[in-house]
Amino acid sequence: MRMRHRLLSIVALAAWACQPAAKVLDTLVIEGLSIHQPAVVRNNVPLTAGREFTTLDVQEAIKGLSHLGLFSAIDFYVLEETDTSASLLLEVKEHPVCEAVEFHGNKKLKDRDLEEKVTISEGRTVSDAEIYENVRIIKEAYADKGYLLADVTCELIETKVPGNVIAKFEIDEGRRVKIKEITFEGNEAYRERKLKRKFKTKENKWYTSGEFHRDEYEKHLDTLMMFYHDQGYLDAHVVRDSVWYHENNRHIFINIVLDEGPQYYVGEFFFTGNKVLESDALASAVQMKQGKPFNKSKFEIAKMMISNAYREEGYLWVQLKEQFRRQDDTIDVVFDIVEGRPAIVRKIQIRGNEKTFEKVVRRELVMYPGQKYKQSRMERSVREVMQLNYFDNVTPDLKPNEDGTIDLVLDVQEKENIGQFSAGVMYSQVEGFGGNFSVSVPNFRGAGQEVSLTAEFSRRYQRYAAGFVEPWIFDTPTRFSTNIYYRRQLYRGDEYKSYGVEFGLGRRLKWPDDYFRIFANYGISQEDATYALDTVDNIIMLDEGILSRVWLKLLRDDTDLPNFPTRGSVFSMTGELAGVGGDYHYVKGTIGYDWYFPLFWKFVLGANSEFGLLGSVLDTIRILKTDLLSAGGVYYGGQLRGYPEESFGGRFQEDRGKAMLTLSSQIRFPILDRQLYFAVFGDMGNTWGGIEQVDPTDLYTGVGFGLRLLFPMIGLMGFDFAWGLDDPRRTHFENDAHGFEFHFLMNRGF
Repeated sequence: MRMRHRLLSIVALAAWACQPAAKVLDTLVIEGLSIHQPAVVRNNVPLTAGREFTTLDVQEAIKGLSHLGLFSAIDFYVLEETDTSASLLLEVKEHPVCEAVEFHGNKKLKDRDLEEKVTISEGRTVSDAEIYENVRIIKEAYADKGYLLADVTCELIETKVPGNVIAKFEIDEGRRVKIKEITFEGNEAYRERKLKRKFKTKENKWYTSGEFHRDEYEKHLDTLMMFYHDQGYLDAHVVRDSVWYHENNRHIFINIVLDEGPQYYVGEFFFTGNKVLESDALASAVQMKQGKPFNKSKFEIAKMMISNAYREEGYLWVQLKEQFRRQDDTIDVVFDIVEGRPAIVRKIQIRGNEKTFEKVVRRELVMYPGQKYKQSRMERSVREVMQLNYFDNVTPDLKPNEDGTIDLVLDVQEKENIGQFSAGVMYSQVEGFGGNFSVSVPNFRGAGQEVSLTAEFSRRYQRYAAGFVEPWIFDTPTRFSTNIYYRRQLYRGDEYKSYGVEFGLGRRLKWPDDYFRIFANYGISQEDATYALDTVDNIIMLDEGILSRVWLKLLRDDTDLPNFPTRGSVFSMTGELAGVGGDYHYVKGTIGYDWYFPLFWKFVLGANSEFGLLGSVLDTIRILKTDLLSAGGVYYGGQLRGYPEESFGGRFQEDRGKAMLTLSSQIRFPILDRQLYFAVFGDMGNTWGGIEQVDPTDLYTGVGFGLRLLFPMIGLMGFDFAWGLDDPRRTHFENDAHGFEFHFLMNRGF
């Protein structure tokens, strides 16, 4: 009976809706709820029993319930009606709740990959719109893999729980679609073959995959136009492009129609409005030669260089407005410059230093409040803070003030391994397996000090040391260090013991420039060795005694990063004098130079060299075998990978331990920035019996590749695989050893 009444009431509702008069709501009956509580509906419906309502109130109720996103259908019916009142029925159809998501037919993409992409998940309601959107998401994921014809459907399967469903996606992956052919039209300046080389979307060949990705394809069209613009075709553009499938649904064809336009050439550059910088100085920043094709990328660089020239003078708000004057195929450029006024640094704020004292950061800055802003000073300040090696990143930010001054904000991101503790098993190619225990705090108490305790032990090696470094003693840029140690080593039948103490002072210099540092150290130790006292030429190898020595080091380092620099150089010159008391007498000097240069993308070229000489102020050198100059391996003396440790000179070729030269180069690439690096390298080196015997053409060569991994709480670990390429007819090795060598090292780069 009720069903019949409802059917009749539909007509009544339509007729009643045309009546403007309000009626009193007698009752509101809600049907169709099995998942949600009635209160969820009543709280979002502006209809209350005993109060008047109109058709507008009914419409608002439908809108409010629709916005909840819980229902697929919402209908009102008139159950009973009088001239002044009415009873209504609200009938809703709930969206089901997802109990689980299943994928079937997927082979190229794993369930986990798809689950990360779809938005339907357990416990959420499922609507038709969401199903449509997730089908699109899955198709797009397959399109990124080259499966452009993948077919995806979704079926909602009811479960035993009322209102719950399983979202089951059926996937027909189809075949991977490849680009069969790319053609160009309208190209007159360049042949199709060259355009295909420049166009990064490639045809399917034996050496290219030929996969089609829509987003990348659009970017590659822009890159192709950049190529034209850099050749002087500033008006070049894509008229239209077409992408279609072959009848077999396995191949894609692409056609690109171009309008190249005329080629333009560089004319003259003019500057107006410039008072701070002369026109000649601004023109020198433009690296575009008159008469050459007008390169748009170089022009953008020229604008940046002009802006940087003004930033260097403190004019941060300089405005450049360029005007192109075209005369036939030549373009003259007029820069209209509004210089503004220089910016003064009002204050410098340090943020993010939760562990490090603010003064540790501030004392590294070369820009101060009250100074006129200078771009190079800001960049140098960031570099100096990064060189502390306490931070993963330093980000500068400039905030202008209403009075024309600026605030410089340095956001620092502290490293997680500011304090390091490690204990475990270690391996050295020379010493074999052993154990280690170390506590190293490179930023002790956040004051920039360094404290370290180290214990290393293996079957043939023990070392115990305690050290302390204060980089700014008495709040001056003077470095103080001290180290106490004991060392014992067994190597090729000989035993070496040493225990002593070292003290050092270092100072920053302002001449020749402020990248220079000077260090002075003094050390005294007791040395004992089991080898027999021996004399070679004018060298006496002492087996025991007091070693008292002082050494000076001059260092210039302008690299951008401490561990893996991408640009800059390191020059070092060290002089060591033994004989300030004690039993040993010799003079040793080394000169080193490292240079780094960015190539392309993230590749970096590095070159390293070291040259050393050994002599004495007396007629005879009195020295330990371990202090002779040597080359080979990575642990002692000059680095020469591909050969055993101390293959040249040192304790095994005493007559060749007075001169040493090593050269190295590498190409480095970060697999994970500042965490994992790969490099290929080549080393050259040798030792001789004196400077008169040094022959740069008599060098041994090694090549190989290596990895460097930076582990928190452990440090930098290195693995080098190298091959010695020396002539086996040379007899400097025991048993003519040469060939493959594996080198393991800690806390050293390439």
